[in-house]
Amino acid sequence: MGRRAVIGAVIIAAIAGAAYYFYFYLPPRRGTDEEQVLRLIVEVEKAVEQGSVSGVMEHISEDYSDAHGLTYRMVQRLVVAGARDSRGVILSVQVPEVQATGDTASFVAEVDYGFQGQSEPVHLTVSAELIRERGRWKVISADGWQGAEAAYY
Repeated sequence: MGRRAVIGAVIIAAIAGAAYYFYFYLPPRRGTDEEQVLRLIVEVEKAVEQGSVSGVMEHISEDYSDAHGLTYRMVQRLVVAGARDSRGVILSVQVPEVQATGDTASFVAEVDYGFQGQSEPVHLTVSAELIRERGRWKVISADGWQGAEAAYY
């Protein structure tokens, strides 16, 4: 292999390595931290309504734990149970304020949820703590949503 070929191969390998690093470890920051958290909330809302387990769980930290003793795996089981429900969940989420400082964030959301064909929605006040993992916000703890699990058990 000639010297030019070796230099070309090294340059291509360096570019590929940099692209891999930036794609997987430093995702582009789109908007302010508060806007990113609001976008996460919208994505979780859509995933719940679509019954997408992976769509919900991609926003939950594997280190999740809450005051009720629930862990990531327990939350995953509840999300799977909810996704199997054939009634179809309808959500309305209002988030008056998001607070973000460094690699932590929090919010309080007013959530009304119900099922298709149900006349009266149920109201929940949900508070959540988030952390930034590999450049993306993830929910590390949440409270107030646990009342919704009764619909599946």
